[in-house]
Amino acid sequence: MATAEQQEESTAAGARPPDMGRFVEFLEARKAETENPRHAAMIGVLIEHSVAEVRDHDIDRTMATLVEDCVYHYYGDPALIKQSGGPVIHRDGVIANYLANMANGTLDMDSIEVEVDHFFINDDAIAWDGWARLRLPGSVLVASGATLPDGGTVDDFYVLRSRQAIVIPFRDGLMVGEDFYLDSQGTWEKVS
Repeated sequence: MATAEQQEESTAAGARPPDMGRFVEFLEARKAETENPRHAAMIGVLIEHSVAEVRDHDIDRTMATLVEDCVYHYYGDPALIKQSGGPVIHRDGVIANYLANMANGTLDMDSIEVEVDHFFINDDAIAWDGWARLRLPGSVLVASGATLPDGGTVDDFYVLRSRQAIVIPFRDGLMVGEDFYLDSQGTWEKVS
């Protein structure tokens, strides 16, 4: 569950920058408390996936956590689906998306964060819902047609906080992919 500190979004100066380390710590705590070895192994694969993609930008390690015929699904906001490459992305598209996002800074430890409200695991999948927090420069928002919050400039950085649910199916100890359910009704706030 999200801690009170994680749920505290704003200060008088603006939004708290994202910190993906919080999600990794959350997963490590869940892994430590589970008594089911299969579930602990699945959480371990998700930790490796998260660290490899966001902290280390290691495409080979990231893809090693996925089955060869991996597939990503995107549901919800049409603009976010289009930005992700479409509603269904197979291995080559997954690699291309990861490489692009590693290069453009979207997958940095201080650019993205997951706040978990509910976490579920069974023998077939891990799932959660909660909030995604994404830091982007004002210039990117303007280029995408977004209106900057009052008093903001293209030189400022902003945090988008929006609801999401993710289901990660597993097969043979590896992630089959990720199924994202995205809400476009998030809020933008200038980073403090």
